[in-house]
Amino acid sequence: MAGVFFISTRTLEGIRIPVFLGADKIVHFVFYGLMVAFIAWGYYKLNQLNLSKLFFSAYWALLFGGLIELIQHYIVLGRSGELFDFIANSLGILFSSYIIFRKFLKRTTEN
Repeated sequence: MAGVFFISTRTLEGIRIPVFLGADKIVHFVFYGLMVAFIAWGYYKLNQLNLSKLFFSAYWALLFGGLIELIQHYIVLGRSGELFDFIANSLGILFSSYIIFRKFLKRTTEN
């Protein structure tokens, strides 16, 4: 989370990264999906992963993503918060949560 916060609060003026249109949305999707996966992995390694911990992980990643977009929009000069970035964050979080549920939790909730 600290790395995402650091990168998200830096001005990108003068940095030319040749990418295709919408590539940043893929980055948002992947970073926030990985954020949930890493938090859930920590719970899994402690043998504490359950549905409520997965919801907790997704909730905090979603809240963090929303706050980052607001910080970019209102505080960081040269950056702007975007609704579509937040949507990409949310989709990454949902996708990752779904995969984690299917892989690690589905069989425990069926019993």
